[in-house]
Amino acid sequence: MVNVAMGLPAYLFPRHRRGVTATLMKYVSGVEDAYGNASAAWTEWALLKGCAFDPGSSSEPRLAGQERVIVEPTLYAAYDAPIEAHDRLIVGDQTFEVEGVARRWENPFSGRRMGCVVALRLVTG
Repeated sequence: MVNVAMGLPAYLFPRHRRGVTATLMKYVSGVEDAYGNASAAWTEWALLKGCAFDPGSSSEPRLAGQERVIVEPTLYAAYDAPIEAHDRLIVGDQTFEVEGVARRWENPFSGRRMGCVVALRLVTG
């Protein structure tokens, strides 16, 4: 963790000082809507600075009556970025869902913590 900016903790990935900044939205479980039903919610939690962003691939599944577009980018962040399954990340003007768990990698010879690889997903339509 580097500092607190705008009331949010900030994590810096030093490999990409000119990289993108992502806003981490943590998943909040146990939230109820106005009718008492279980509902999903997310809250702004941290800024991830200096991330590398790979726009990845996109596809358009051919299903009758649907015009879906699926985008699957990858975000490379600091090793200690507190990203978990079900969280969301805002990169630029798009909000992506974290797909699976963040993969943290460490050099097996030196023990140096290299970074965190996060698969993202956005479905529209």
